[in-house]
Amino acid sequence: MDRSTDRRIKLRDLQVFQAAAETGSMAKAAAHMAITQPAVSYAISELEQTVGVPLLDRSSQGVTPTVYGRALLERSAIVFNELRQGVSEIASLADPEVGELRIGTTPPMSAVASAVFNRLVPRYPRMRFELSVGPTDVLLRQLRQRDVEIVISRIASMAGHDDLSIDTLFQDELVVICSKHNKWAQRRNVSLAELVGQSWVLPPAAGFLTGIMRAAFEAEGLEFPRATVTTSCTYSLSVLVGNGNFLGIHPRAMLTTPNDHPQLTAVDVRLPTTRGAVGLIALKDRSLSPVAKLFAQSILPVVEDIQPQRTLRAALTSRALPQTAPASR
Repeated sequence: MDRSTDRRIKLRDLQVFQAAAETGSMAKAAAHMAITQPAVSYAISELEQTVGVPLLDRSSQGVTPTVYGRALLERSAIVFNELRQGVSEIASLADPEVGELRIGTTPPMSAVASAVFNRLVPRYPRMRFELSVGPTDVLLRQLRQRDVEIVISRIASMAGHDDLSIDTLFQDELVVICSKHNKWAQRRNVSLAELVGQSWVLPPAAGFLTGIMRAAFEAEGLEFPRATVTTSCTYSLSVLVGNGNFLGIHPRAMLTTPNDHPQLTAVDVRLPTTRGAVGLIALKDRSLSPVAKLFAQSILPVVEDIQPQRTLRAALTSRALPQTAPASR
């Protein structure tokens, strides 16, 4: 696509195309955009003439994006997300106490994000935060699509992620969790072998943390426990473990951030092979908004409560995120 093509593409036409692709219907797109159906057809036809390829397959059942249309949808989403951030950043520059931040976290690390929100909102009540919670691979895809600006996640191998900038926040290990009323909450020096035959709530076999959990048992020469209940939902795990005799495995930070968990506690058994870094992740080539920089700075006291002995203060005080990613761990 040459410069003349760039100049001919209209944002309005892109919006109409997005609406048609998302609703699967020209009529529904017209209703969504509050325009006539012929106007929708004209806008999409004009866009197709500009790019020189068909963007939608039309049938009596509706419309679906072609391979060209899917490619344009992905890129146009980035365009609109960047424009949205630009408007928010202008508002922040005009008034430092106003702004919006879209942040992604894994379920356990949402506790860290919420602790930062609790610090920022009383000081900046007009700021707005949109929290997206999901697995790391989904969050990184959202980061690249500009659906979120920063991500808090446990850092796995970052091979193939050279476009990302990572700041290690703290080291966390997995712990066996139980209800504070469970018999295992009172026991000391528990061996992992004693727990294998208990009732467990565990993530799916393909879950990101499952491989780390399995390796911890194998390091002790033990078989991985059979799950009584399988769930990827942190809330469901918390309810099941907190209200019954189930055991689970989760990052320790969930039990201590921002305060001690009211229902759950850690069984006195170590899983040292599960220790790993939790990091703040952003795109290298994307400057952070004022709100994101403030969030990065405000995460310091939260992280210090999790792990007091740390060296991150100087790094995050001088810059919100580094320009190059450290070695994976």
